[in-house]
Amino acid sequence: MKYVIIGGGIAGISLAEELTRRVASNDQVTVLEAEDRLAYHTSSRAAQQLTLSYGPQAVRELTEFTVQDLDKRQQGLDEPLMWQSDFLLFGTQDHVVEEMYPGMTPLTHQEVREHAPEIRPESFDDGGLEHRSVRVRALPFLHWLADQATDRGANTVLNARMIRAERVGGLWQLTPEDGQEFVADVVINAAGAWADIVAEAFGARPLGLIPKRRTALEAALATPLTPDHPLVCRAGHDYYYRYDELGIVASPGEDEPWHAEDAQPRDADVQRLIDRIQTETTLEITEVIRSWCGLRTEGPDGEPVNGFDPQVPGLFWLAGQSGYGFQTSLAMATLATDLLIDRTAGNWVSADAVARVSPDRFYQQG
Repeated sequence: MKYVIIGGGIAGISLAEELTRRVASNDQVTVLEAEDRLAYHTSSRAAQQLTLSYGPQAVRELTEFTVQDLDKRQQGLDEPLMWQSDFLLFGTQDHVVEEMYPGMTPLTHQEVREHAPEIRPESFDDGGLEHRSVRVRALPFLHWLADQATDRGANTVLNARMIRAERVGGLWQLTPEDGQEFVADVVINAAGAWADIVAEAFGARPLGLIPKRRTALEAALATPLTPDHPLVCRAGHDYYYRYDELGIVASPGEDEPWHAEDAQPRDADVQRLIDRIQTETTLEITEVIRSWCGLRTEGPDGEPVNGFDPQVPGLFWLAGQSGYGFQTSLAMATLATDLLIDRTAGNWVSADAVARVSPDRFYQQG
């Protein structure tokens, strides 16, 4: 079997790593990445916080598996890829109640300030705390997976923006812009914000995946936070910030639909974020070291997509992870590999979760 994965972000790379561990020795796994390096778009622009209670039920189940699996697999590493890091929610009472996830501990006004004394007391009512949240070194994690896939024979091709796909004799013939050709029994669409566009090249029906902007910045502080400081999130999806070696990483957490492109930060968004943080906390931002913008892409129902296209033979979807890409990565890769090799999911995952992420759900809706 020849597998071609389109997309070199966390979805495609984690699948390449899992596939190369489980396929037959004569099978081939190739990753085609349109840019000149892996993880150029969304995956290199992540918050790097994995919250086990965050997201729909299927996402929480996949997150639980990913965190447990990574915790076991990182035991032999010289430096951990993941470690415990609290998640703190604060805001108005209504917003906090609305956004409290299962497993979070409610906090009083005073308890919030004990965990994050920089929050001004007049700026919130109460909050909540997630002890099971973890921090991940996102790019080292992705490249660790990529190295393992390469060591087991995966071929990664950069600057391979696909322009044509043809089904010939039961195989896919793929042609990137540079003219070289690739042949595949199965193509995995892990193209992130471009997944619907890629699907159309294969004659598949777009699923209505929605890319959304997510701005972030790295800034220096007059008074640094401590490394064990929780990630702090303003309820209402207003903004969040966390400790960084150079100060903080922060984001307005915007939810603005956008188009597939190399998204760039807008000065007005960055300034509004700075103003909110400095108004509602005592943090003093002395310098914006850098700012960036990524695209998180979600399904119209908020769930990821993992499974064979029900109408186009040899086309597999692995997309729509939204802000859950890293925290579900190993589980999504394991599920995809189960479906690709065995055509059925293993007993490690519930049938409900498999159904919720299957592309079949879009066709059942008509």
